Amino acid sequence: MSDVQRWTEALEAELGLAPGTVDVQAVLDLARDAAHAVARPAAPVTTYAVGYVEGLAAGRAAAGHDAGTAATSYSPADLARRLADRWEP
Repeated sequence: MSDVQRWTEALEAELGLAPGTVDVQAVLDLARDAAHAVARPAAPVTTYAVGYVEGLAAGRAAAGHDAGTAATSYSPADLARRLADRWEP
């Protein structure tokens, strides 16, 4: 088991998340895309912002409200990737 796998399992437990909640590969892929398109510091900012929006949407959905995100079929991660794809430094 890698350090990242062990860390993720411990982090999920510490935060009260079900095992396997965090999709490590998806997070790393999004971080890579942001880092390569913009700059390395964009990686954690992007993954945090996408996770934050996903959490807000999940909370609103659980409360029976509209998710409140942009009227699009794209997920927040997809929107971030699309921004990175068209980013011009």
